[in-house]
Amino acid sequence: MSKFVRKFVENCITCRISKPKSGRIQAELHSIPKINVPWHTVHIDVSGKLSRKNDVKEYVFVVVDAFTKFVLLFHSLNIDSQSSIRVLESSASLFGAPTRVVADQGRCFASKEFTNYSKSRNIELHLIATGSSRANGQVEKVMGILKSMLTVVESSKDRSWQDALGEAQLAINSTVNRVTKASPLELMIGKVARPLGLMTVNNDEVNEVDLNTIREHAAQNIQNTALYDKARFDKNKATVRRFDVGDYVLIENEERNQTKLDAKFRGPFKIVEVLDNDRYSLKSLNSKRTYKYSHDRLRKIPNH
Repeated sequence: MSKFVRKFVENCITCRISKPKSGRIQAELHSIPKINVPWHTVHIDVSGKLSRKNDVKEYVFVVVDAFTKFVLLFHSLNIDSQSSIRVLESSASLFGAPTRVVADQGRCFASKEFTNYSKSRNIELHLIATGSSRANGQVEKVMGILKSMLTVVESSKDRSWQDALGEAQLAINSTVNRVTKASPLELMIGKVARPLGLMTVNNDEVNEVDLNTIREHAAQNIQNTALYDKARFDKNKATVRRFDVGDYVLIENEERNQTKLDAKFRGPFKIVEVLDNDRYSLKSLNSKRTYKYSHDRLRKIPNH
């Protein structure tokens, strides 16, 4: 009877759309290959609206180097493709164009203009699957830290968060990273620095840094942490039963855009391409639009 009920529910379109996910998630952590070269791979994202004014919207673009964890912050009044291109150009003026850029599917990064700019600079643009923030976890973590810091500044009422953005950047880059065991500034330029509030009057001491040694140690620490994180993430996940080209699936709706009684999934969509790292390219049956989603955001439906 239990097998019959399970088979019946799995073939019920209403149940597949209305019921939320339960049990262990079918997912596997796929780490981005680690390149032990500064400014080879960078992660980029943009914050939500930070200003209280209704007539002015202000944002912060965050750029993080995948190896050294070096952070660059850029204030912006817009989050369009031109703003994201300016951010990438400003970053390239400091360290040259990166080899690879990892970003989400936001319009400012997925636009034709940003894609063409990346190609013109011979930059490999890697857009993560929609709803899979863990694929851009490096910048997501910095974003959380930055928002906490700027909230403290705003609460103190001494000055605006815009004025403190440079100091926040220096504080992040001067702090020893939990994974690399060194500060981003040490790994990037071989200099030990302090946040502005901790600098002494006579700050003339020179701390020598063996750049090759700390980079070797950082590379090993990053590799060990990646293996540990994968083992921890995969431990309580279900075995992934992968889809094939031609399968019909439903996409999980974003909870933040729903009411309590809205359907939990939408579709159907057809899988037109199987991508690497358990990601799929999907096509809507009602339009030519395509989507990119990871396995854990999809639910299979009967083909008949």
